[in-house]
Amino acid sequence: MVSGIVLPIKKVNSLVDTNIVVEIKDEGCRFEGLLVAMDEYLNLHLEDAVEITAAGRRNLGCVVIRGNNILSIAPLN
Repeated sequence: MVSGIVLPIKKVNSLVDTNIVVEIKDEGCRFEGLLVAMDEYLNLHLEDAVEITAAGRRNLGCVVIRGNNILSIAPLN
């Protein structure tokens, strides 16, 4: 087995306590916020979350995003 492979769950786990952006499947929206926790299904708990859509931005506070709805996860610069 190649030792240079990083599993997605380990990569996302390394982002805990950092600001991230999450793109949702089939919704055309993104969420930005502080990643507080995650589980083995990649369900995410975000604090200070902001929903970003074509209509604008909306402050949501604390949200949980179900892992099977996630298209991409990236650190927020």
